[in-house]
Amino acid sequence: MPPITAAEEFSKNINMKQEHIEYLRNWMSKQPHLPSEVTDEQLILFLHSCQNHLEACKRTIQAYYKIRSNSPEIFGNRDPNGHDVQQVLSILEFAVLPKKDQHGNAVMAVRFSDLDVTKFSHSGALKTYFMVQDVFMLENGTVPGYVFLMDPKGCRFEHLSRLTLSYTKMYAEYIQDAFPGNVVANHFLNANYVTKAMMAMLKPFLKSCMSRKIFIHTSMNTLYDHVSKDALPKEYGGKLDSLTTYHKMMVAQLGHYRNWFQEEETFLMDESKRPEKQKDERRVLDNEHSTKMLEID
Repeated sequence: MPPITAAEEFSKNINMKQEHIEYLRNWMSKQPHLPSEVTDEQLILFLHSCQNHLEACKRTIQAYYKIRSNSPEIFGNRDPNGHDVQQVLSILEFAVLPKKDQHGNAVMAVRFSDLDVTKFSHSGALKTYFMVQDVFMLENGTVPGYVFLMDPKGCRFEHLSRLTLSYTKMYAEYIQDAFPGNVVANHFLNANYVTKAMMAMLKPFLKSCMSRKIFIHTSMNTLYDHVSKDALPKEYGGKLDSLTTYHKMMVAQLGHYRNWFQEEETFLMDESKRPEKQKDERRVLDNEHSTKMLEID
């Protein structure tokens, strides 16, 4: 599937205005610390995720490039053929399912296929997870929102011991402040004592508006209250094909965009070039914990 074009985006987003994209491009050209030559398609993702609020969009752009630039172990060396990514793909299945939910939201699922704890890497899992998101957005562009299904079935405390607070905090900051999409819900399936421990680790970094979007399920029946069976794989009682089938398709998609990932890594923030006034303003915003979610959620 070829990448979506800006023209296609404007045709499906009637409230999206070309002059807003031009405004953002002009604003970015005056920010020496931000990357240049960002595509219209990427700016559209940012603006749509902020419901066309330009000031909120600016903050999201800043957060996006700041987090990506400061987390090279997650957002650097994103080679689909690299050992770290290949190992993650051999123990975790990732897929953005082919059918959206009843509200038009994209549904992304992740589950373990191999519980060998020695193969699990927190940084590698996050790297691959964000790569899958990026490919979906590159091809599909804007969607009303995202529903994430996370299935830790079979995980043990040994897996928890390989999670780090710093990566957990970075994930929370990215998904709340920098993700160029609207998170509708995070569903944890097949919940057990490990799920509770994971949530205890994550929740301190979540704002109340995101905490309200987390749902814990010990039965698939409660999941169906949120996501119809039409949009679920058969492993979860749905009408779609198996998650394994869609995972294999996603692996092929990632490989197809290997050159794109290499190019994308050059789009970084250079804090040393940030104007002094903005540095002061950023410190104030950081202290106030001001984010796009607090303004528009």
